[in-house]
Amino acid sequence: MSTEIRHIIIKHLSGSKINQIEEFDYQANDSISFGRAIQNQLQFDAEQDNAVSREHGTITKGDTIGLFTLTDNNSLNGTYLNGQKVTGSVTLKPGDEITLGANGPRFLFDVNPSLVSADATQLINIPAAAATAEYQIESNIEPQKAGIGKETFERAIVSERKRSKKTLVSVLGAALLVFTVLGYTFKDKILPTPVPTETQVVTHTTTVVEEAFSPEKIAKENTEKVVFIEFGFKLTHAPTGDDIYHQYSRQKDEKTGKEYLMPLFIEMEPGVVEPLLGLKKNVIDGAPIAMAQLSGTGFIVDEDGYILTNKHIAEPWKYPYTFPADAAQGLLYQLVNGEWKITGTVNAPTHWIPSESQSFGQAPISGKILSGESTYMTVTFAKTDSRISARMVQASSNHDVAMLKIDHMAEFSPVVLKEDGGKVAQGQKIAVMGYPGISPSVVYGRAVQEFGKSNAEVKMVPDPTITDGTIGKIIRGSNLTNNAELSGYYSPMGEYYQLTASQTGSGNSGGPVFDKEGKVIAIFAASTTSQEGARITFAIPIKYGLDLMHLTPVIQ
Repeated sequence: MSTEIRHIIIKHLSGSKINQIEEFDYQANDSISFGRAIQNQLQFDAEQDNAVSREHGTITKGDTIGLFTLTDNNSLNGTYLNGQKVTGSVTLKPGDEITLGANGPRFLFDVNPSLVSADATQLINIPAAAATAEYQIESNIEPQKAGIGKETFERAIVSERKRSKKTLVSVLGAALLVFTVLGYTFKDKILPTPVPTETQVVTHTTTVVEEAFSPEKIAKENTEKVVFIEFGFKLTHAPTGDDIYHQYSRQKDEKTGKEYLMPLFIEMEPGVVEPLLGLKKNVIDGAPIAMAQLSGTGFIVDEDGYILTNKHIAEPWKYPYTFPADAAQGLLYQLVNGEWKITGTVNAPTHWIPSESQSFGQAPISGKILSGESTYMTVTFAKTDSRISARMVQASSNHDVAMLKIDHMAEFSPVVLKEDGGKVAQGQKIAVMGYPGISPSVVYGRAVQEFGKSNAEVKMVPDPTITDGTIGKIIRGSNLTNNAELSGYYSPMGEYYQLTASQTGSGNSGGPVFDKEGKVIAIFAASTTSQEGARITFAIPIKYGLDLMHLTPVIQ
C-alpha cells in the first residue's frame, strides 16, 4: 500500500536555525524555494548565513511519490547533496542532507509520514472494529408496507385532534397577552414601588473592565527574570572519565600525493551507521564528540536561583548530534566474512544520539559506557556582562524540560507561574521572551583595571526580545502524566501549544511564554514555517516544569 505524504520536513543541522524543524504542506507546495531573500518559503538569516545566496535553490516535487528534484540556481557558493556539489538539478530523496555552501548551513530533507525509517514514530494500534464503528450504519431494518383503510381513517382522526389543540393554544395565548398589557399599564396601582427608608442601603452595579493585553508591561516586569544561557558539552568514557573521540583515517590522494583525514563510520546492524569511537589516548587521528558555543534561554522560578529551560540545553548529548563539516562524509567499516573491512564511503548519520550509541570501537556496548558532560554552562542576566556558572539539577522524563541552579549572593526575583494550565484556551494572546540568535548582538566596552591585562575589554551583553502572538492550537500528547488516562485523539509529537509568535528562532529555546496576566503558561521549544513563509512555533505546557518543582506521585 502506497504512503500518502502529508508534510515536507526540514530539520536544520547547523547555521542560525540549528535544531529547528520546519514543516511544509505537501499538497499545497509543488516547490519550495530557499535562500536569504524574504520571498523564499525556506528563508535563511541574511547576516549569520552569509554563505547562502538570496535565491539559492529550489526543491520540487517529482512525478513519483517520495522522489523530489533539488536545483541549484547558480548560487555563489554552491549547493551540496550528501557532500557532493550539485550542478543544475539532481534527484532528491527523503533522508538526504543538503549543505548551502561548503561550510554553510546544513539541513536534513524528510517527509511525514517518513519513508526512511518505520521506527521513527510509534502509534497505538486501534482494532479495525473500533476504528470504523462510528461510520457503520444500521441496514437490517426491513421497510414496513403502507396500510390503507383503517390506517387512513386513524390518520384523519389524529389530524383533527391537532387542529383542535392549535385552536385552544391560540385562545390561551390571546388571553395571556391581554392580561400582560393590563398588568403593565396599572402596575403602579397594583404593586406600588416602595420608597426606601433612611436605613435601607441602595446598591449599585459595578462594571469590571478587563485589563488589556500589554507586552510592554510583561517585558518591564520580567526582563530581569529571563536569562541567557551559554553551554557546551563533550562525550566521555564512564569507567575512566577519558574523552571519547571520533576516529579518523589518514588517506593519500593518488593524483597529488597529499595526505588528508577521513572520518570512520561503522555499521553494527544493517542500516544502522554510527561514528567509530575510541578513547582519546588510543586515537591517533580524530576529533572529540563535542559541541561548543551553543546558547538558549531560561527563566528564574525560585528565589534561591533555580531556572527552568529545555532539556536539550541541559543535556544536549541526549539529542541528535550535529557532525562538523569535515565529518559530513567518511569511510564505512562493515563486517565481511567475520572481518571488519572498509567497503566504501557513507554520509554521517543525521539521527545519531551520542548517549545512545550502540557501539564502542568495533564492539557492541554492554552496560553504561558513554556519558555526557557539560564543558561549561553559564547564565547571564539581561543587560549585564557577568557570566555565572550553572549546573543541571533535574531533567524531566516526560518532556523536553530541565531545571538548572546558580549560586550567587544576589536576590533573585522569580516569574509568576500559572498553576492551573487547564485554563489555557485556543486563541488567547501570549508573549514570548528570549534571546533569538537572529537578533543583533549588543556589545559593551569598558576599561579594565587589572594587572597583566589590557586597559579595554568588549563583552557581549544579552538583551532579550519579546514577541506577541496567540495560541493557535492546543496539541494533545500521548505522554500524559500523573495517572491520566489516554483517550480520544492525540498527537505523536507530544503535548504542545502551537503559537503564532513568528519573530523567534534558535536561541529562544527554554524561554517563557506569558499570558495576558504576565504568568508563565509554557516553555518555548521549536518552530516551523508555512508555504507563505509565515512562522508558527511550539511551546511545552508549564505543568511539565511544575512537575520538576514538586514531588508528584505517579502511583496512587
